[in-house]
Amino acid sequence: MSKGFLWIAQNNEKTDYMKLSVSLCQSIKKYCKNSQVCVITDKSTKAPDNIFDQVIVLEHDDSAGSLWKMSNEWKVFHLSPFIHTIKLEADMLVNSSLDWWWNYLCQYDMVFSYHCRDYQDNIVVESPYRKLFRENRLPDVYNGLHYFRRSVWANRFFNLCRMIIKNWIYVKENILINCHDSEPTTDVVYALANKIMDPLQLKKINFEWFNFIHGKSAINQIPAVKKLYNYVTPYRIKDKLYLGSYPVNRIWHYHDKNILDEIDERTF
Repeated sequence: MSKGFLWIAQNNEKTDYMKLSVSLCQSIKKYCKNSQVCVITDKSTKAPDNIFDQVIVLEHDDSAGSLWKMSNEWKVFHLSPFIHTIKLEADMLVNSSLDWWWNYLCQYDMVFSYHCRDYQDNIVVESPYRKLFRENRLPDVYNGLHYFRRSVWANRFFNLCRMIIKNWIYVKENILINCHDSEPTTDVVYALANKIMDPLQLKKINFEWFNFIHGKSAINQIPAVKKLYNYVTPYRIKDKLYLGSYPVNRIWHYHDKNILDEIDERTF
């Protein structure tokens, strides 16, 4: 069975996403022995040799000149070399074996991650960052962890994502309520496409284990703390990652792009 992890890594003036991608790839290779890794990048972002199983360079960069660089996300279905794909984001780490996931995921055309988790592994049902989702009654899905297989249904979904991205000005002014995003964000595009294709959520698959830990401070709801990582102090003991006193067993979507270097300095 052709299966693997995939994400887009395009550097911008603030962040070296390829460097973060190397760390993510190494974490996958450490814990997931039966999966390949593919990264999609642009012509100006160079991938190091002998790290990824496959590197795909975009022929046309729809995000050229954009800081957010999210306009290529709809291409992951068409560019994925795998029959079964788990899509991630570059600023993540895998912290346990996920090989067993494929036995469940491969039975479906698509599986979304609904909600996310805080650093204590509690479900975050109402993110403070998702007022737009609540006002528009969008499903609480996250593009940062998403499974799809090569299928007609997934093809329709990503073609719909393409149409939303390509017609973003019209979408935000005529379809969404109180949307002020100048550029399309992938989570909103995913949620809107999900709602259009499955308005009653009849095809919803919500696995408890198909979640990730989110690293934004407000999601973790710690009062009077502006920087989460100054409070929970991420560290490693041997090979195990901890946030505060809590071991991290899920995928971790960190927010501070420099935190991995800090963790390396406090490994015991």
